[in-house]
Amino acid sequence: GNKRYVEYVGDIHFSGQHLLGIVNDILDISAIECGTLNLKEDTLDVGRVVDSSLRMIISRAKTQAVKIGSSVDPELPNLVADELKFKQILLNLLSNAVKFTSQGGKVSLGARTEDDGSMAIAVSDTGIGMDHDGLAVAMSKFGQVDSGLNRSHQGTGLGLPLVKGLMEAHGGSLELRSEKGVGTTATIRFPKERVRVGSF
Repeated sequence: GNKRYVEYVGDIHFSGQHLLGIVNDILDISAIECGTLNLKEDTLDVGRVVDSSLRMIISRAKTQAVKIGSSVDPELPNLVADELKFKQILLNLLSNAVKFTSQGGKVSLGARTEDDGSMAIAVSDTGIGMDHDGLAVAMSKFGQVDSGLNRSHQGTGLGLPLVKGLMEAHGGSLELRSEKGVGTTATIRFPKERVRVGSF
């Protein structure tokens, strides 16, 4: 009957989910390195997956007073990919962007097809940014950039290496551009072979 018990249960649930996420990330990294990662591919509506991912991150963004938005071409073709892994990629990029952006900052997601037929999805932020050394640390397993921001939830340093590995498993790539004090843009590219024009 004590209200604090409800709070305790919530804390335990969050901690359990956080630990489960860490374990799953480590298992995925291990599977990628061993070449045993299996993709469950399907034809996806990119806009739908993007919207779903944004809904999962919007409350965190609001808590930190970070504005978040997206710009996805309504005529964007479908994409052949593993939906859970694709969503994992987007959530990692969006979580990082929100985490390293101060109050009043902005995070945006854009998706488009390129001239060569590939599909590019970019997550940009107006956060702390990184220099060359910071980028190297961010891309190393368990590497964490010193943000200088007081965050209540620290990461594991697996986010970007995991995104890179999952994109390579799809035959794609991850590109990072960043400037210290200005912000960061992470762009993932899926090859044209995975882009499907037309309906399901």
